[in-house]
Amino acid sequence: MREAEARRLRDFLSPSRLAEYELRCAGDPVAALRLHCWNTEISEAFYGPLQYLEVSMRSVMTKELVTLFGQRDWWASPRADLHYGARRKIAEATDQLRRSGLPTDPQQIADELPFGFYVSLLGPGNNYDQRLWRPALYQAFPGYRGRRRDLHRRFDFLRVFRNKIAHHCPIHHRHLVADHDAILESLRYIDTGLAVMVERHSRVGEVLARRP
Repeated sequence: MREAEARRLRDFLSPSRLAEYELRCAGDPVAALRLHCWNTEISEAFYGPLQYLEVSMRSVMTKELVTLFGQRDWWASPRADLHYGARRKIAEATDQLRRSGLPTDPQQIADELPFGFYVSLLGPGNNYDQRLWRPALYQAFPGYRGRRRDLHRRFDFLRVFRNKIAHHCPIHHRHLVADHDAILESLRYIDTGLAVMVERHSRVGEVLARRP
């Protein structure tokens, strides 16, 4: 690609957006556009491992909470006593399903709730350590042997990383091998076989090898 074409395409992708890439590439518009394209590719490669982490985490945590509270809409139990932010997320998910004409049964609501909702259940919340973690949620992560707050910190780190990808932010400057390892380690907390499968099919290593 010639410099003139790279500058022309720059206007479609937002000069302010490409400025960060140009700064990394000593002002070279061709190299900056190439890096931008690679950033898109590596973000796409991370989508798969992050998707498996989010879906499996939601599944195992929901299973334990349904068992603990004895009802599929476990959040409706008075004993759940979720903090305001979590209750608001449940209300938003329910409203979104209604607006879309979809059923608002407990499974649909659980599937609609964002990754951050489930991560928040591992936080301090309304005495979540005593009411959610110790009686139930620790069992969702049989491969983990540490403290709840350390697990919450790890998952919250991955939540922020996931959101950067979802909002098309630059991630090319990160230690992406460490990010990939953190996802796989978190999957091993849930199930070793699941982590093995995700690692086998992950494209992250292949795309990293093509970094411009």
